[in-house]
Amino acid sequence: MAKHNPSMGGLEVPETDDLNQELGRQLLDSNGGGNFGPVSNQINMLDNSSFASASKRYDGIEKVDDLSKAKKKAKKEEENDFMKSMAKRPVPVRKTIDEDNAGAVVKIGSKFIKVSKIVKIAVILVVVLALFALFVPPVITTNVVDSKAENNNIFASKGISELKVEYAKNYSMVENSSFSSEKAENYREVFLKFNVYNLSFFQTRIPQFELAASKSTSPDRIIYVGNDQLNDNASVVQPFSKGEVTVKVLINVENLDDYAFRDLVRGMVIKTKDMGRKITKTTYCPTIPAYIFVSDSVDVKLNP
Repeated sequence: MAKHNPSMGGLEVPETDDLNQELGRQLLDSNGGGNFGPVSNQINMLDNSSFASASKRYDGIEKVDDLSKAKKKAKKEEENDFMKSMAKRPVPVRKTIDEDNAGAVVKIGSKFIKVSKIVKIAVILVVVLALFALFVPPVITTNVVDSKAENNNIFASKGISELKVEYAKNYSMVENSSFSSEKAENYREVFLKFNVYNLSFFQTRIPQFELAASKSTSPDRIIYVGNDQLNDNASVVQPFSKGEVTVKVLINVENLDDYAFRDLVRGMVIKTKDMGRKITKTTYCPTIPAYIFVSDSVDVKLNP
């Protein structure tokens, strides 16, 4: 039995459901009735595309979420690796002043220096000083004022044969062939004075001298060069003092003039022979030979 809605002024009002159905049929009829299929298809397509788009957006959200998780995981792994590498490194220990200067120390300025280092430096300095004192030769300079040539008769007391033996024994013979004339006027004895500055705390002993080189044009005129002190055959200079030695030179002056004679004397380079430093009462340590350059200010003449 059909329901009837209340009436207003004798008019019947249809039920709501019936009204909606009626309006739906009218709408379909007004849009062509049989053309409802295409409209339905469009609605379906719209719904499908909306769901597809929503699905894609959802998939993208999942991908973004996965990437964020991957980054966090990678960062965490990197931090773990860094912490592991730091754990493997030796931990630097900061030394304190006491640890860094263990043992006896001396403060110089703002720095602490170990006493052992100071001792090592002192030992090295002592060794260097000892080597210098033992082996470095004294400083020798020419005494220009007292150097001279003498016109003596060398055969006054001894003959030429005896003199040759004496000179060969006590002097450094250079040219025996030049010592052949028996005329005294053909020879000159030159006495070269030298100042010796002994900078060592050892006594310096110079037994002999010899000719090292000659810059003159006639070096064969030099017969011998040697120490003038024939008695003890040695010159001695005390520690840290100034001494004087005399070098005797015999020259054959036959056919020489004053200029050639002076040039011959000034051109000589003399060196010490068998020089030593006294380290005990009877023991001498050999030193480096001293080379002596005769000063160009030495003025010697054939007939003084």
